[in-house]
Amino acid sequence: MDAPALAHPGPILTWERQPAALLARHERGLTRIDAVAPDILRVRFSPGSALQPPRAWGSLPDLPATELGLSGDDEALHLFVERLAARLDRTSGALTFATPGGSEFARDLAPPGWREVAIEETALAQGPDAELPPGAARTGVFLRKRLAPDEGCFGLGQRPGRLDRRHRRFTNWTVDISSPGHCRGEENMYQAHPVLLAVRPRLAWGLFLHSTWYSTFDVGAGDSDVLTLFTLGGELDYYLFAGPTPAAVVEQLTRVTGRPALPPLWALGYHQSRWGYASDAEVRAVARTFRERDIPLDAIHLDIDYMDGFRVFTWHPQRFAAPAETVAALHAEGIRAVAIVDPGVKKDLTSGYPVADAGLRGGHFVRGPDGEPFSGWVWPGESLFPDFCRADTRRWWGEQQAALLDAGVDGIWCDMNEPAIVDRPIGTEGERARPIPLAARQGEAGEALHVETHNLYGTLMARAAAEGLARRRPQRRPWVLTRAGYTGVQRWAASWMGDNRSSWEDLETSLPQLASMGLAGSAHVGVDIGGFYGDCFAELFARWIEVGTFYPFMRNHTQCGSRPQEPWAFGPQVEALARAAIRLRYRLLPYLYTLAHLAHRRGEPLLRPLLYDFPDAAHLHPIEDQLMVGPQLMIAPVYRPGVRRRLVELPPATWYDLRTGARLAKRDALIAEAPPGALPIFVRGGAILTLGNVRRSTMEPLTELTIEAYPDPQAPGEWTLIEDAGEGLDYQHGGLAETHLAIASLRDGAALSIAARSGAYQPPPRRLILRLHLPEAPAGLRLDGRTSDAWRWRAAERAAEIALADDGAAHRIEVIP
Repeated sequence: MDAPALAHPGPILTWERQPAALLARHERGLTRIDAVAPDILRVRFSPGSALQPPRAWGSLPDLPATELGLSGDDEALHLFVERLAARLDRTSGALTFATPGGSEFARDLAPPGWREVAIEETALAQGPDAELPPGAARTGVFLRKRLAPDEGCFGLGQRPGRLDRRHRRFTNWTVDISSPGHCRGEENMYQAHPVLLAVRPRLAWGLFLHSTWYSTFDVGAGDSDVLTLFTLGGELDYYLFAGPTPAAVVEQLTRVTGRPALPPLWALGYHQSRWGYASDAEVRAVARTFRERDIPLDAIHLDIDYMDGFRVFTWHPQRFAAPAETVAALHAEGIRAVAIVDPGVKKDLTSGYPVADAGLRGGHFVRGPDGEPFSGWVWPGESLFPDFCRADTRRWWGEQQAALLDAGVDGIWCDMNEPAIVDRPIGTEGERARPIPLAARQGEAGEALHVETHNLYGTLMARAAAEGLARRRPQRRPWVLTRAGYTGVQRWAASWMGDNRSSWEDLETSLPQLASMGLAGSAHVGVDIGGFYGDCFAELFARWIEVGTFYPFMRNHTQCGSRPQEPWAFGPQVEALARAAIRLRYRLLPYLYTLAHLAHRRGEPLLRPLLYDFPDAAHLHPIEDQLMVGPQLMIAPVYRPGVRRRLVELPPATWYDLRTGARLAKRDALIAEAPPGALPIFVRGGAILTLGNVRRSTMEPLTELTIEAYPDPQAPGEWTLIEDAGEGLDYQHGGLAETHLAIASLRDGAALSIAARSGAYQPPPRRLILRLHLPEAPAGLRLDGRTSDAWRWRAAERAAEIALADDGAAHRIEVIP
């Protein structure tokens, strides 16, 4: 049977201009267009006579109002801000967007349409709990936009498939797809990011569907040149970003949804985890082995083994009898502790379990359609689920973390927060996933249905954790890791991509997956190195750890019962490769930490696809197995067994080989040698890399800073190193050190200039090593205008080097021809 016809708004009857908005009333419906910023418009349409009020738990950061320009004629209303224009058709209500120069994009093929939706038309028909109640929950709104034939479509966050999303359909609904792991065809996963980035020659634009309800994006699957948006909830609400570059779109998106939180420095180090570190003695042994084998380590993660019967916010009385002593022992070795927390609270109402008792007394749990607290089955058995839409519940949940923080735990790991639930005890034959009923009530007065808030559950749990950490430790940056999330989760947490597999396919798909997360605003992301499900083996682990060196979040994690997956578990050869990869990570920390500051300031992803930095090279846009690490490094991983060399496409720039320091001949591509332990890494001409010395952990001071300058033949380059104490909040109040660096082109002598360090933060005393990568050894170097006898030529790296004490003063190195 064909679906009922869509209703449409009809012609505009009246319109009202406000300083920063246009309100237009149709025969059937209401359109509001807000000038959010000089390059952002927000479009809302309701079939009714009023727009929905804002939700307290879904609020976005406030932005200063921007004046909306408006003119009109008999056919249309014309709206404009500084870098974006729109045309609203008076007859139909359809919108067309354009650049100030007149290039059209994101054109509506028809005005928004709506109709009542049957549950069978969605992916929500999962048993008796999947009933859509009357009203907004059954009202689906549709919108079709024109896609240009040469437009690539990217973003949509956590997906395991191709980087370019064109010709596919995606669902936005957070689910636990853990077993048996990810596969390329998944429409949706643990996170929901209804964000699209469209890129064509000389123009990029973006769209954020501001709907937490179940929604879909048909990106040219049904019709190759049409983008079809659909959402439940009875209202269309989206932000349109003017670009005109991918970098500008990501900045605009994170301006609206929030910048990524600045992590503590230790969070960028190497993390070791396993579901199966079953006692405090085993945790201490793992830490001790890392130190004995001289492998850097900054954090050990404690999985559900530490809990008493999987009761959240408890410690097992025998296996983890002295948690404070265990965490103190880790701290003594320079290692942080991160503890897992699940939202399911064991429904234990007879033994004096305080979390369950207090949660019920305070009304902190989700209530089913019947008004009674909803329960489902997870690790502890029958469990209750916090209503994180309530501000009081988020605060209460954050206070429960005291049981962990009093023992010295440094970070919180939020898992199972899609939320993941089954319909009977875990491990029982016939067990299946069971969602919270779509008609369950949440919010301060139960004003919201779960079908509206489901996608936010993981984000609000992460928010509760982060805010609880911040209240308890106001002088420390909170660090939270989450599995589930919605666009904006980056304000409170880093994300990992859930329960992947120990397979070559999962290694490969991590590349576009993490790159897409960056385009959706989440800069601090990673996958389980080595894979979670199944047994990893030597060659796969060696390849994965060398790629994981460049993940923004670097963690090795695997399931209970799998073979050991610590770096030394695969024999001495792989151990040596893993040690070298992790040490490289620690050498890169000054660069990566600067990138973390840039993400916090303007949303810039640490790991990104080539299209982000080379938007004009359209042939590079679909490439997903080469990634940029910030603007200066490019990696070309190996993700197939037995491969020892690979094709590398070279974007339009000058490139150096990181390991040899050699400048590559100008070409479009090359075959790079890539044996295990020698991941192809390239440095962009004009780059100035800031590297540190290898440390056991970031608790040890940086005693050496190396500045590696790679002059471009024709153009100058620059970079600003950003440093702070690495842990506290002083960076918000001037506690930063910024050092501006500049390199002249080879044509102009390749002089390296270091400006005097600015800011209130003073790094510990350290040695400064300056290196200029040159085609051949120079006759000499001048340091600060004087000929130096202290320099040397490092032939293996093709670099002229000079060392001095880092006093924060300005310096200049010049090449003597």
